[in-house]
Amino acid sequence: MRKLFFVLSIGALSSGLIGLSKSLWAANENNWFDLEYFNLIWRYWENNIGIKRIIASIPLSFALIYVAPKTFVVKLLQKPISVFACLTFASLPYIATFTQSSTENKPNVILITLDSVRLDYMGWGGSILQTTPKLDALAKKGVAFTQNISQSSWTKPSTATLITGVIPGKHRATGRFEPLRQSQLTLAEAFAADGYRTRCYSSNPNITPAFGFKQGFDFMSHNTFANAESLVTQGKEWFFTKASKPTFLYLHLNDAHYPYTPPEPYAGKFNKTGVDAHLDGPAEREFRESLGATFSLEEIESLKLSYAEEILYLDDVVGDLVNEVLSKDKNTIVIVTSDHGEEFLDHGDLGHGHTLYDELIRIPLQFQASDELIKKMSWVRGERHQQIRQIDVLPTIIDLCNLSWPIEKAPLDGLSLQSYLTETTPPSQERAAFSETDSFGSPISGLTGPLRSYRTEKEKLILTDPFTEKTAGRIWVFNLINDEQEQNNLAGIIKWDNLLKLLEVSGNLIQRDLSNVESVKLSDAQKAELAEMGYTDSEDPTEVDDEPYFDPRATPWFKIKTQADNR
Repeated sequence: MRKLFFVLSIGALSSGLIGLSKSLWAANENNWFDLEYFNLIWRYWENNIGIKRIIASIPLSFALIYVAPKTFVVKLLQKPISVFACLTFASLPYIATFTQSSTENKPNVILITLDSVRLDYMGWGGSILQTTPKLDALAKKGVAFTQNISQSSWTKPSTATLITGVIPGKHRATGRFEPLRQSQLTLAEAFAADGYRTRCYSSNPNITPAFGFKQGFDFMSHNTFANAESLVTQGKEWFFTKASKPTFLYLHLNDAHYPYTPPEPYAGKFNKTGVDAHLDGPAEREFRESLGATFSLEEIESLKLSYAEEILYLDDVVGDLVNEVLSKDKNTIVIVTSDHGEEFLDHGDLGHGHTLYDELIRIPLQFQASDELIKKMSWVRGERHQQIRQIDVLPTIIDLCNLSWPIEKAPLDGLSLQSYLTETTPPSQERAAFSETDSFGSPISGLTGPLRSYRTEKEKLILTDPFTEKTAGRIWVFNLINDEQEQNNLAGIIKWDNLLKLLEVSGNLIQRDLSNVESVKLSDAQKAELAEMGYTDSEDPTEVDDEPYFDPRATPWFKIKTQADNR
């Protein structure tokens, strides 16, 4: 019996030491000590149990047996009280779980990103096609925002902003191979620290554990080749699993992203052109290098209609999910949004990431809940037409769920939309929107260099990054009331100094520290997936022509003198 007690004590002690060491390492990497998110240490320890931990504890057990003194320690570990003490040590995270703050009656949250879906391809966002009948019906029952502006025009920085509440220049997940840093606090971490169980399903090759997006999730599944139906089925099965904790589920659905190949029976619903057109990363690159020669207008029309069919497919899958959840669970908030839009020759180009025009940064956002929960939260149903920003989503969720967020140590750039949900009268102060992309631009709209924009409800300023000397000094100014399509650059006609001053004092113009850039090492298969989706290294041309080629649909820049020009 003594030998059995000794083995049990050593095994439990080894398991506890492995769990503790891994948890402390994660706490240091993720900055939990500084943020005072101590609950996450226990959560990480609790979730770290399994085959790997058992295997790791075996050699440690043998090592402890070998080095254990043959007298006092051995005798001590042979006692029942030692077995109890060691098992208690190994079970500390479970004990701590019982002592954490109560999560009773806190709402479940499902956050869904429809990758690449621009607002005006949603029915309630102005589409002339019946692309989203189910989400349209839901929007009428909830709250939908028609002027939600993304903080970037491609997936990684935009999604990182959604889950951190800060602009891309601060979270720094802005390059093709740059991750979301472990020290950056995320929404999933806030949920986990508050006692929620958390899970993520993604089909975009940027939203993966390799790029740092697993932070705070008990489990993250990524499959670039999975369709929305597959991910939603998995997410729904987990969501409806009985649990004593409230739930946070994040779904990132990549179906509307090119190559625009809608599944049956959606193919042919809108696209009756008979034209076979295919867009992927290499085809997009070839289109730009050929200055737009590789796709005819008929082929572009075919791409647009196939894109609309993919959105119709998403509407069916996501609409059914939301309706089922709200009918079965009266205490769940569902948020449906996007990360960026798509360009279909709106300014002479295809794809996304290369500009900051509204077709790429004006994205859907709708909040849904059961009738009972809407009444409890005092929401006023309907559309909101005031401008808001994607950075406002995280602070809103924190408010709705009463989550703990160390605002002094992890300040947010966004503001809660609570008043927008409960009131129809617009706030007195407008929410200007800042957006950015570090893409070097496109040969058919001038190689602009990294772009920054400042958008009010009436005006919009786009400028090249002032810290990138090679391309600094290119300006666009648009009157959004008279020129919604952003075709007429007024930078050389009207005064725009005030817009620039507002941007400068906002603190959003941040010079990149190129000496401290993190880069993720990816496998060849991961690189191939990114390339297929158009996510390859941006090229930095050695020369930028002051009088470049512009596609007839492109909007030329207005050039101003910079310090570099005077040297």
